[in-house]
Amino acid sequence: MSYLHLKVAESFAAVDSEEKARDLFWKAKFGGKDFECPRCFHGRFYAFAARPEVRRCRQCEKDVRLRAGTILEHAKKPLLLWARAMLLMMQDKRGVSALQTMRELALNSYGTAWRMLHKIRRALRQRDERYVLQGLVELDGASFAREATDKGDNPEKPSPRHEGDNKVLIAVESKEWVDERGRPKARAGFAKVRVSRESKIFAQRFIDASIKPGTMVNTDGGSAFLDLRSVDADSQVMDGQPTRLDRWLPWVHRFISNAKNWMMGTHHGVGVRYLPNYLGEHTYRFNRRHDPDSLFHRTLTACTSATPVLSWALCG
Repeated sequence: MSYLHLKVAESFAAVDSEEKARDLFWKAKFGGKDFECPRCFHGRFYAFAARPEVRRCRQCEKDVRLRAGTILEHAKKPLLLWARAMLLMMQDKRGVSALQTMRELALNSYGTAWRMLHKIRRALRQRDERYVLQGLVELDGASFAREATDKGDNPEKPSPRHEGDNKVLIAVESKEWVDERGRPKARAGFAKVRVSRESKIFAQRFIDASIKPGTMVNTDGGSAFLDLRSVDADSQVMDGQPTRLDRWLPWVHRFISNAKNWMMGTHHGVGVRYLPNYLGEHTYRFNRRHDPDSLFHRTLTACTSATPVLSWALCG
């Protein structure tokens, strides 16, 4: 679909009322259209002044609820607040903390802001799960901090059965291109992440779900990445040497470094239970970094197409 390209000021002007926010959500729900009946695919509808979040198909008379079947299905807050939370999250590569969101949106509860942001992150994770990597892919693992220092994120230590849950597998496409002067260049393409132990079994599962068969994959010399199936893998022992990392796995290690700096800078640490959601947000923004003006509208679309989730199920 075609996404709206809006500067930050234009985005806030586009959602300065509940009516405008609701119209944006309707269009995101139907791929840019005002309406499309999920039963008969008719495009015309009846609207109700008393129930603005419900539209009725003029052909089969099916009622379609705006929040139903979206990440907002169980949410009670006005759509204007949700749209502005998405704006705050996507207006800058540093994202936004729950505390800052609470202040900016004048919310009375830190927990409300926290749950809103995590629901959005879950939608972003779901959106990127659809894609697979191909071409030349870098693959490696990393360890992220075990405990959070930010308020409310996961103050309790994980139990022994969660040992290793701070391990993450990361894969990033490496793209080759030629600049305007005809010089060959390289840049990162799409990225995929999974919170998972760095073992042969889990690495293979990640590859099967995230990388197209036959893809060239560069890895380090760890035992988890030896004799991988379905891909053409090549490995080199890094021994922690920066020059080797920069030459063999430049993009995946830049992704890891940026993700860790972002989590510590914006969120002052991330709890293990919610690490997949934070990584989902960072990966979503990374994958669309070349088109920042469309991030807000893309996030709207992700949230209206994501499977509903209850607040208690936000972790993991």
